[in-house]
Amino acid sequence: MYSKSGLNMRATTLPSILTVLALILGVGTMGEAQTAGADVAGKGSCSAASSAPPDVEEALDAVLLQVLESPFGSAAGAVISVRGADWRYVASAGFADPFAGAPMDCAMPFQIGSNTKMMTAVVLLQLFEEGRLGLDDPLSRHLPEIASRLPNGGAITLRQLAQHTAGVFSYTDNAPDGTPGLMEGGVSDRDVLRRSLEPSEMINFVVEHGEPVFAPGAEGSWSYSNTGYVLLGMVIETLEGRPLSKSYEARIFAPLGMERTYLWNGIPKPEFGLPRAFLAGRDYETTDWNMSQGWAAGGVISTVDDMHVFIEALVRGGLFQSPDTLAEMQETVPTTNPALLGYGLGLALKGQDLWGHGGQTLGYESDIAASEDVSLVAFGTSSSNLMALGAAVISGALQSAGVVPE
Repeated sequence: MYSKSGLNMRATTLPSILTVLALILGVGTMGEAQTAGADVAGKGSCSAASSAPPDVEEALDAVLLQVLESPFGSAAGAVISVRGADWRYVASAGFADPFAGAPMDCAMPFQIGSNTKMMTAVVLLQLFEEGRLGLDDPLSRHLPEIASRLPNGGAITLRQLAQHTAGVFSYTDNAPDGTPGLMEGGVSDRDVLRRSLEPSEMINFVVEHGEPVFAPGAEGSWSYSNTGYVLLGMVIETLEGRPLSKSYEARIFAPLGMERTYLWNGIPKPEFGLPRAFLAGRDYETTDWNMSQGWAAGGVISTVDDMHVFIEALVRGGLFQSPDTLAEMQETVPTTNPALLGYGLGLALKGQDLWGHGGQTLGYESDIAASEDVSLVAFGTSSSNLMALGAAVISGALQSAGVVPE
């Protein structure tokens, strides 16, 4: 999930991205990188599982430690995993619990944030393949009562919602009338942070306090909206007649064997084993963020290995009956985010033939992407850290190591 606050990288300029890439690629060995920060745990024991070439390991080690401290923010802990055709790099750094000194581990689950949108879009496109909806259906065909209440509701299509071209105000953002957004409020109010939300409450907030960003489908207009994916989740539940979590399980998680991935609609339980999370640095802990606030837009918990399975299956055509469906998903429009070369239906172009998404919650920043030859999964335990540009900096490191073309 993303918001318009200073917590995110949506307003990042291209020159600053290039500056950070230069900084990362200019760091030499792991030891040199580690001297940049204090009170930092080195690579975790799970890092021994790596089988990457030495040049790759050195380049990615440098990126890993920069997640803990860089101009883009800091995180208590981080994990980076990259799979090549015949090698794998996987490593953790920092702390899962910085107060107890417990190190990060590569197998720990994490909040994937807006990477959830890829899953919502997959279910939407599977229903499209089955002839149960049209991508250019008006929202009013599936949610007539809600569409009648939304500004421009009669003109919004499912494709526009999936592609962020509907102009629907995002419930996570502070409203034009000054009302704190349903996630932004949690930045300073712990009661808001822990508050449980129903999808209907998110839509009511938009109706009562939001304003359209632009007319649906306005030429050249794009605005990231978590509300759009909440609406798509509600469409899916209406068509499927079951909770969205069950659609994820039946259509994605079970077929792919993703046994540690699930949609969670509450505060994560300690027994889930997630690392402690923070807004930025370690000053404001957000471990008790209520994930119901993300739902279809950002409420899934997963692991590095499960997300490798998912993104590889998605990008390499394993989740659809026809290759034409994946091609439809990859039909992009320009965005206002310089880290995205284009945005399709819940899937973003992040580099040459590199497809995926990013995810931000109030305690995690992550990036997940794959091509035909490489897949990457990376996260840091704060809402503001280098993993907002994960695919870019990891690709740059792989280029510097000579394993992917410039």
